Amino acid sequence: MKNFIKDIGFYFLIMMTILFLIGYQGFDLSNLKNIISKYPLFTKKADYFETFIKDKNSINLILGSSLVEDSIIPDSLGNNWFSFTNGSQNIYNSYKFLEFYQDLVKIDTIIIGIQPFDLPYSYIKNREQYKPYNSDAFHKYGSYIVNDKFSTKNEIQKIKSSLFPDLLNLIKLIKHNEKETTNEKEIDRDVWTKQGFSGRINHPALNLDNLYNTQLKNKRWAYNYFYNVNKKPNMKYFDLFNDLAKSLNIKLIYVLTPKSKYYHLDLAKYGYDSIWSHILDSLESRKVKVWNYEKMNTENFKFNWFWDDTHSSYDGAKAFTKIIRKRLRD
Repeated sequence: MKNFIKDIGFYFLIMMTILFLIGYQGFDLSNLKNIISKYPLFTKKADYFETFIKDKNSINLILGSSLVEDSIIPDSLGNNWFSFTNGSQNIYNSYKFLEFYQDLVKIDTIIIGIQPFDLPYSYIKNREQYKPYNSDAFHKYGSYIVNDKFSTKNEIQKIKSSLFPDLLNLIKLIKHNEKETTNEKEIDRDVWTKQGFSGRINHPALNLDNLYNTQLKNKRWAYNYFYNVNKKPNMKYFDLFNDLAKSLNIKLIYVLTPKSKYYHLDLAKYGYDSIWSHILDSLESRKVKVWNYEKMNTENFKFNWFWDDTHSSYDGAKAFTKIIRKRLRD
């Protein structure tokens, strides 16, 4: 009886919080589903995409991980471009997304990022927390990449989260977006445009010199990106995506976004440069179009291009999008 009264009190508090937030100035009730979701940004972007394709005869897509998410602004490429890019999104996630929509919308061109974590020898064996990178949110499109037990557990958690949202998620309704913390400062996250742009527009850019001198190896992106990646790359997931896109007569452009000099120093320091060289050779042997900007000189620009050793700042994204737009038109 005591526990029952406690539970009633808890959910009464939740309902009062919801009523307060509904009355809060500027609150949009349509965002409720997105916020109580385990993946609010992903859910919002997926909803935007469904709306985006409704009145389009054909579209162009940008796919990939947060490296592409932070680097290319779809709105600046034209009205037919949509960015379905998300943190930890690998090429198998993108494959399942493309497979899901192949009969629902015609796709003319895809720009997709390619990273070492797209080519691990296994996503299951020797798995360490979140590595190799994989976006659980793609379960929506049938992307059960790790294993059935892992996927079922996450599905149950998503249902639980939807039916019984915790108070922290409800409080997020005030801002109706996600936040992440960096250097003890909260950074707003949202899908900023109806074309799917969700780059970290207000993440402070950094002078990377101090970061490189103090950052531990396991915090560096080179170490994390190459986890489970062998010298002989596993091209299985790449070939799945590439073959499906070719069968649909989609123009494919694989893009390597700019990386800082410190990322490249780490490749040499930890022996990843030879692995990456084999990956580039494997791409070349497949006769695919690769736009490689990894070693682009970003220091010529009058701003700090990066907010860490691989992710572009908003200024970097605006500059890089201009480069991509010009090349698309040439």
